[in-house]
Amino acid sequence: MIHSIQALSDVVNRCERGVLRALVLALPVMVLTNVAGRALGAPIFWLDELAVLSMVWLAMIGLSLTLKSRDAVSVTLLQDAVPLAAKKALRCISDLLVLVFTVALFVLCYLWFDPILLISTGFDIEQFSSKSFNFIYGAPTATLGIPKVWFWSILPLTALTSSIHALANLLQTLAVPMTKPLGHESIESGG
Repeated sequence: MIHSIQALSDVVNRCERGVLRALVLALPVMVLTNVAGRALGAPIFWLDELAVLSMVWLAMIGLSLTLKSRDAVSVTLLQDAVPLAAKKALRCISDLLVLVFTVALFVLCYLWFDPILLISTGFDIEQFSSKSFNFIYGAPTATLGIPKVWFWSILPLTALTSSIHALANLLQTLAVPMTKPLGHESIESGG
């Protein structure tokens, strides 16, 4: 089971990296195109909105990648000062807290998107909105005119991928023998 979760996390990681690279390449093109348009007196307003929404996607995908690679900024004074067994316990607690947070975020997104009600209304957005007072599926973006739900969908997606990474990290920490140091290198190599 540990290897299948780790393999899934690795596949998700590769997909996230590909999407992140595409967004990192597209974002400056959007900004520079709009700068040129403004300089020529023909600004492309929807491009501003798309650039902002792309940055949100970049941040959320980057969050998931950071959790996978354990590259987040952290204070390790306590962890560095305790014996290996306590260090492993602290790492497990940290991994577990991250997992709890990501699962909680996924549950909140599930409640927000309410797919069961959407399905029960036959995907009728007006009926969904009138029953739930939730306008997530009907609200359009300001200039693009596309339903915001397509851009907001990054939240449950990130919650899901982050949960996969957090679970893989927790299982990996649990699998490392207490005789080995829990540094970044030993975790990356799988023990």
